Amino acid sequence: MRRRGLSGLVLGLMGWVMLGAGSWTVAYAQNEGGADVQAFPLGSDTNPADTRPLTEFVQKLKSFSANFVQQQVNARGLKQAPSYGHFVLSRPGRFFWVYEKPYVQKLIANDGTLWVYDPDLAQVTRSSLTKDRGAPIAIFLGTKPLDSVFTISAQGKNDGLSWFGLVDRAGQSDFSQLQVGMDDQGIKAMVFTDKLGNRTTVQFSDRKVNQPVDQKLFAFTPPPGVDVVENR
Repeated sequence: MRRRGLSGLVLGLMGWVMLGAGSWTVAYAQNEGGADVQAFPLGSDTNPADTRPLTEFVQKLKSFSANFVQQQVNARGLKQAPSYGHFVLSRPGRFFWVYEKPYVQKLIANDGTLWVYDPDLAQVTRSSLTKDRGAPIAIFLGTKPLDSVFTISAQGKNDGLSWFGLVDRAGQSDFSQLQVGMDDQGIKAMVFTDKLGNRTTVQFSDRKVNQPVDQKLFAFTPPPGVDVVENR
């Protein structure tokens, strides 16, 4: 069940996200090892209007890599064990997202195709990125200006991060909220909340922005002997 839950999360996360009516941010700890996070409402006095730190970061983004810690908390406040890994993104349209603990799973996107490889299950799933599937960072793959795809609001600062809420202009998503936390190095955290109140937080460390990327990372051929599932 745990393996299914992990795969289902990463495939569903990037159904275009919508921000709910409430203004929420995350109580973010500076611990790079992935401290617990907790949501709370921001006051109206912490809502500056400037969204340029996010839009300009994405506009200038060519590549982005980091380690990450991902944790899910359900609507009753019960936490799943965190997942750890790293990713490399290269715009446009390419990413390499790897879960290393507690289970290994690789997501590779290239040329409009998403590969999800579960080594322990000897299974590969192939699907189209145009079906809004992918890793959490996949919202930054496209070439369109971010504010042409999302309505963006600045939500103030908390624990050294500036928070931004994103609303999908198309109005189609399985998620009620998406938030992005930034510091002076760029994107530091992302928080997704689905319509049932389950929350997923992804925190980044050891970030590298616009550094050379080995394009061979994005080439994937299913290993011999694995099952290949077509997800159409």
